[in-house]
Amino acid sequence: MLDRKIRKKIEWAFRNYDTLKEQGADYIVTLAEQGITPMYGAVGSRASPGNPTESKGIRAAEYNAVLWCKVVENTMDRFEDTGKDTLIRLKYFESRKEMYILDKLYIDRSAYYDWLNSILTYAAMIALQFGVIKII
Repeated sequence: MLDRKIRKKIEWAFRNYDTLKEQGADYIVTLAEQGITPMYGAVGSRASPGNPTESKGIRAAEYNAVLWCKVVENTMDRFEDTGKDTLIRLKYFESRKEMYILDKLYIDRSAYYDWLNSILTYAAMIALQFGVIKII
């Protein structure tokens, strides 16, 4: 059984996948542009405005978004064409109610929770491998 905090983090990643994907894409574009940005006469004393520590923190958070996207995508790939991928889509991407999902997938409530548990456990293993969650 998963720790409540870990479960919440994973469910948060599934629910916010679209936002995380946008942040991750922005991060990748920023990385690509950093190496090719012209200096234009070296205006200003820094390559980027603002506090450098703050900039590093923002980049780290955006990188974290990329990793969470990979957790969601790897989990979706693992459960593709098993019905569990549909459960993920309905519950987290479309925010459907439990009864709707049960009717749509033709499963009972115990199967629903068993499926959810296996999905979240697998996602937790991937998240551990990527280092976005830690077990103390």
